Amino acid sequence: MDDTSYPAFMATTKRARRASDAQTHTMHGQHFVDELDETTARGWSDGGSATSGSRSTKCAAIANATFERLAARAIEARAAGRVIDIPDDALDVLAWLYGAKHLHKALEVIQAGRVKRVVGEKSGRVMYAVTGSGSHEAPYLCFPSHFCTCRSFFWECVSRGEALACKHQLAARLASVLGACASSTVDDLLLGNMMMKYMSTST
Repeated sequence: MDDTSYPAFMATTKRARRASDAQTHTMHGQHFVDELDETTARGWSDGGSATSGSRSTKCAAIANATFERLAARAIEARAAGRVIDIPDDALDVLAWLYGAKHLHKALEVIQAGRVKRVVGEKSGRVMYAVTGSGSHEAPYLCFPSHFCTCRSFFWECVSRGEALACKHQLAARLASVLGACASSTVDDLLLGNMMMKYMSTST
Protein backbone atom coordinates (compact mmCIF):
# COMPACT_ATOMS: atom_id res chain seq x y z
CA MET A 1 0.00 0.00 0.00
CA ASP A 2 1.56 3.30 -1.06
CA ASP A 3 1.14 6.75 0.43
CA THR A 4 -1.70 7.64 -1.92
CA SER A 5 -3.81 5.01 -0.14
CA TYR A 6 -3.61 6.93 3.12
CA PRO A 7 -5.54 10.03 4.13
CA ALA A 8 -3.30 13.09 3.82
CA PHE A 9 -2.72 13.49 7.54
CA MET A 10 -1.28 9.97 7.81
CA ALA A 11 1.23 10.22 4.95
CA THR A 12 4.33 8.19 5.72
CA THR A 13 7.01 9.76 3.56
CA LYS A 14 8.66 13.03 4.52
CA ARG A 15 7.67 14.60 1.22
CA ALA A 16 4.04 13.56 1.65
CA ARG A 17 4.11 14.67 5.28
CA ARG A 18 5.42 18.12 4.34
CA ALA A 19 2.72 18.45 1.69
CA SER A 20 0.11 17.40 4.21
CA ASP A 21 1.39 19.87 6.80
CA ALA A 22 1.26 22.68 4.27
CA GLN A 23 -2.40 21.95 3.60
CA THR A 24 -3.48 21.36 7.19
CA HIS A 25 -5.88 23.94 8.58
CA THR A 26 -5.67 25.17 12.19
CA MET A 27 -8.28 25.82 14.84
CA HIS A 28 -7.42 27.83 17.94
CA GLY A 29 -3.72 27.47 17.20
CA GLN A 30 -3.65 23.66 17.04
CA HIS A 31 -3.91 21.10 14.27
CA PHE A 32 -7.02 18.97 14.64
CA VAL A 33 -5.43 15.96 13.03
CA ASP A 34 -2.33 16.19 15.22
CA GLU A 35 -4.60 15.59 18.21
CA LEU A 36 -5.80 12.24 16.91
CA ASP A 37 -4.40 9.20 18.64
CA GLU A 38 -0.89 8.66 17.24
CA THR A 39 -1.11 4.95 17.93
CA THR A 40 -4.12 4.77 15.59
CA ALA A 41 -2.11 6.33 12.79
CA ARG A 42 0.90 4.08 13.45
CA GLY A 43 -1.34 1.04 13.59
CA TRP A 44 -2.51 1.76 10.05
CA SER A 45 0.95 2.08 8.55
CA ASP A 46 2.24 -0.96 10.48
CA GLY A 47 -0.34 -3.11 8.77
CA GLY A 48 1.42 -3.10 5.41
CA SER A 49 -0.81 -4.31 2.62
CA ALA A 50 -4.07 -4.49 4.53
CA THR A 51 -6.93 -6.81 3.72
CA SER A 52 -10.38 -5.29 3.33
CA GLY A 53 -11.32 -6.56 6.79
CA SER A 54 -8.34 -5.07 8.59
CA ARG A 55 -8.64 -1.88 6.56
CA SER A 56 -12.26 -1.50 7.68
CA THR A 57 -11.23 -2.04 11.31
CA LYS A 58 -8.51 0.58 11.07
CA CYS A 59 -10.82 3.06 9.36
CA ALA A 60 -13.32 2.55 12.17
CA ALA A 61 -10.57 3.27 14.70
CA ILE A 62 -9.69 6.50 12.89
CA ALA A 63 -13.37 7.45 12.81
CA ASN A 64 -13.71 6.83 16.56
CA ALA A 65 -10.64 8.95 17.29
CA THR A 66 -11.98 11.73 15.06
CA PHE A 67 -15.37 11.80 16.76
CA GLU A 68 -13.75 11.74 20.20
CA ARG A 69 -11.74 14.86 19.29
CA LEU A 70 -14.85 16.53 17.86
CA ALA A 71 -16.73 15.77 21.08
CA ALA A 72 -13.90 17.22 23.19
CA ARG A 73 -13.81 20.37 21.06
CA ALA A 74 -17.58 20.74 21.30
CA ILE A 75 -17.35 20.60 25.10
CA GLU A 76 -14.59 23.22 25.08
CA ALA A 77 -16.61 25.44 22.75
CA ARG A 78 -19.70 25.26 24.96
CA ALA A 79 -17.68 26.09 28.06
CA ALA A 80 -16.12 29.10 26.32
CA GLY A 81 -19.40 30.24 24.79
CA ARG A 82 -18.10 29.72 21.25
CA VAL A 83 -20.00 28.50 18.23
CA ILE A 84 -19.59 24.76 17.77
CA ASP A 85 -18.34 23.89 14.31
CA ILE A 86 -16.29 21.27 12.49
CA PRO A 87 -12.75 22.32 11.47
CA ASP A 88 -11.92 21.93 7.78
CA ASP A 89 -9.29 19.27 8.32
CA ALA A 90 -11.74 17.18 10.35
CA LEU A 91 -14.15 17.42 7.43
CA ASP A 92 -11.32 16.22 5.18
CA VAL A 93 -10.82 13.16 7.39
CA LEU A 94 -14.55 12.40 7.49
CA ALA A 95 -14.84 12.84 3.72
CA TRP A 96 -11.96 10.40 3.23
CA LEU A 97 -13.55 7.87 5.58
CA TYR A 98 -17.17 8.10 4.44
CA GLY A 99 -16.98 9.77 1.02
CA ALA A 100 -17.57 13.45 0.29
CA LYS A 101 -21.04 12.85 -1.15
CA HIS A 102 -22.03 10.73 1.85
CA LEU A 103 -20.79 13.40 4.26
CA HIS A 104 -22.58 16.18 2.36
CA LYS A 105 -25.89 14.29 2.55
CA ALA A 106 -25.43 13.65 6.27
CA LEU A 107 -24.80 17.35 6.91
CA GLU A 108 -27.93 18.23 4.91
CA VAL A 109 -29.95 15.87 7.12
CA ILE A 110 -28.59 17.58 10.25
CA GLN A 111 -29.18 21.09 8.94
CA ALA A 112 -32.77 20.18 8.09
CA GLY A 113 -33.36 19.06 11.69
CA ARG A 114 -34.13 15.48 10.75
CA VAL A 115 -32.22 13.79 13.56
CA LYS A 116 -34.18 12.98 16.72
CA ARG A 117 -32.60 11.46 19.83
CA VAL A 118 -34.83 9.44 22.17
CA VAL A 119 -33.66 8.24 25.61
CA GLY A 120 -35.27 5.61 27.85
CA GLU A 121 -36.14 7.16 31.21
CA LYS A 122 -34.92 4.33 33.45
CA SER A 123 -32.59 2.32 31.24
CA GLY A 124 -30.81 5.27 29.66
CA ARG A 125 -30.93 3.46 26.32
CA VAL A 126 -30.63 5.74 23.34
CA MET A 127 -32.05 5.42 19.86
CA TYR A 128 -32.14 7.84 16.96
CA ALA A 129 -34.95 8.44 14.51
CA VAL A 130 -33.44 9.86 11.33
CA THR A 131 -35.40 11.02 8.31
CA GLY A 132 -33.58 11.06 4.98
CA SER A 133 -33.36 13.92 2.52
CA GLY A 134 -36.82 13.20 1.11
CA SER A 135 -39.57 14.81 3.16
CA HIS A 136 -41.91 11.92 2.31
CA GLU A 137 -39.62 9.35 3.92
CA ALA A 138 -40.56 7.72 7.20
CA PRO A 139 -37.90 8.00 9.93
CA TYR A 140 -35.34 5.20 10.16
CA LEU A 141 -34.41 3.54 13.44
CA CYS A 142 -30.72 4.24 13.80
CA PHE A 143 -27.90 3.31 16.16
CA PRO A 144 -24.84 5.30 14.98
CA SER A 145 -22.21 2.68 15.69
CA HIS A 146 -23.81 -0.50 14.40
CA PHE A 147 -27.31 -0.43 12.85
CA CYS A 148 -29.86 1.38 10.69
CA THR A 149 -33.08 0.14 9.16
CA CYS A 150 -32.45 1.79 5.78
CA ARG A 151 -31.67 -0.29 2.69
CA SER A 152 -28.31 1.39 2.17
CA PHE A 153 -27.06 0.06 5.51
CA PHE A 154 -27.90 -3.53 4.63
CA TRP A 155 -26.60 -3.24 1.07
CA GLU A 156 -23.46 -1.10 1.42
CA CYS A 157 -22.42 -1.83 5.01
CA VAL A 158 -23.57 -5.40 5.69
CA SER A 159 -23.85 -7.18 2.34
CA ARG A 160 -21.04 -5.55 0.34
CA GLY A 161 -18.96 -4.20 3.22
CA GLU A 162 -18.06 -1.10 1.22
CA ALA A 163 -19.05 1.59 3.73
CA LEU A 164 -18.40 2.27 7.41
CA ALA A 165 -21.90 3.64 7.90
CA CYS A 166 -24.94 4.86 6.04
CA LYS A 167 -25.72 8.58 5.84
CA HIS A 168 -28.30 8.25 8.64
CA GLN A 169 -25.73 6.76 11.02
CA LEU A 170 -23.20 9.43 10.11
CA ALA A 171 -25.79 12.18 10.57
CA ALA A 172 -26.84 10.78 13.96
CA ARG A 173 -23.26 10.51 15.17
CA LEU A 174 -22.32 14.01 14.06
CA ALA A 175 -25.54 15.52 15.43
CA SER A 176 -24.96 13.82 18.78
CA VAL A 177 -21.39 15.11 19.03
CA LEU A 178 -22.34 18.65 17.98
CA GLY A 179 -25.54 18.78 20.03
CA ALA A 180 -27.47 19.41 16.82
CA CYS A 181 -30.46 17.15 17.39
CA ALA A 182 -33.69 17.37 19.33
CA SER A 183 -33.67 15.08 22.37
CA SER A 184 -36.54 13.67 24.42
CA THR A 185 -36.84 11.27 27.34
CA VAL A 186 -39.63 8.70 27.32
CA ASP A 187 -40.81 5.72 29.31
CA ASP A 188 -38.86 2.56 28.45
CA LEU A 189 -42.00 0.74 27.35
CA LEU A 190 -42.76 3.56 24.93
CA LEU A 191 -39.16 3.44 23.69
CA GLY A 192 -39.54 -0.26 22.95
CA ASN A 193 -42.82 0.35 21.12
CA MET A 194 -41.19 3.10 19.06
CA MET A 195 -38.36 0.76 18.06
CA MET A 196 -40.85 -1.89 16.96
CA LYS A 197 -42.80 0.69 14.97
CA TYR A 198 -39.72 1.96 13.14
CA MET A 199 -38.62 -1.60 12.43
CA SER A 200 -42.02 -2.53 10.97
CA THR A 201 -42.36 0.60 8.80
CA SER A 202 -38.92 0.15 7.24
CA THR A 203 -39.29 -3.50 6.24
